[in-house]
Amino acid sequence: MAYGRAALFFSASLFSMLIIFSMPAAAQIGGGSPNPDINLDCPGSNVEIEVGPGDARIGTVICTLENPSIHNENINISVGELDIEVSYPGSVSVGAGEETTFTISWSAEIYASVATYNADIEATVTSVNGVPYAFGNTKSDSVKIEIMPFGRPWIDMEGQELTLNYGETTTLNFSMKNTGNTQDTLSVTLENQSGLEEFGFTFDFSQTSASLEVNKSKEIILTITASKEILDGSFVVLLHVSSALADDSGDPWVVEDNFRLQSLAKEESFLTTSVDNVPAWAVTTAMVLVGLAGVGIVVVVVKLMMSSRGGGAASDDYDFDDDFDDDFDLDDEEFDDFALDDL
Repeated sequence: MAYGRAALFFSASLFSMLIIFSMPAAAQIGGGSPNPDINLDCPGSNVEIEVGPGDARIGTVICTLENPSIHNENINISVGELDIEVSYPGSVSVGAGEETTFTISWSAEIYASVATYNADIEATVTSVNGVPYAFGNTKSDSVKIEIMPFGRPWIDMEGQELTLNYGETTTLNFSMKNTGNTQDTLSVTLENQSGLEEFGFTFDFSQTSASLEVNKSKEIILTITASKEILDGSFVVLLHVSSALADDSGDPWVVEDNFRLQSLAKEESFLTTSVDNVPAWAVTTAMVLVGLAGVGIVVVVVKLMMSSRGGGAASDDYDFDDDFDDDFDLDDEEFDDFALDDL
């Protein structure tokens, strides 16, 4: 049986040699090589595979096969196995003195970890002019494949409503998490923090950034204080968490969550209200009324003195209400100058 296989191999080899050497001399002298051969060239640049949400997660390379011989050849293609899937044509035909291309594609899982691979590629002549070629003749090349890093932050905070009286302090707890595929630095910021501080709040984070491994979290404590002079207010406050890795890659990624923040001002007594808060027209009216009251008192005193000097009989005839109305008439046109109707 072994003898039979050896004989078959010898016969195939001999037949291949006969085909090669039976080519016309003119063809052998032409621009091509009389011996079957193949050249393989794959680009030297790295194949980068993006594996973040929304990415295609596929990397490809286009290799070139060149047949420098005077024979039509069939070429077998093989690619080394890796931890990622690969697809490529099993065989390619190349005419004498011609070249052709074929594509190799690698695909990775979403969120795959950062990694680097070297893929070995081989091209072997398997037939010449339609006849099996037993002598092989293999060429090889290699391609570097990279699973690219991506940054994805996350924030975990239950919806909350915080109410602070003037001068009061409270805390808010939340956590930020690295959901990317490699170590990343996450940062937290407060939207419109300067405006809220001008209103009367102060904010103090336990820390504003943290370097985290994949799927690791960091708890953050936010301390909020309302000033003693703060006014009544209600705000929806936004917290933003960003990824340094995403920023550096040119694909910024920010997540946000919010909480409601209310402030209660100190209640002011009417008696302690500052004069600066009293309208000018109210001050003017008060001054006019005080002046009128003073004039009325003077008139009454004078009338009483005159009555006393005139004797008891005279005092009996004196009608206080009538004289007061006559001497101090509030409807008198003399008081028009005060322009009370304009107040």
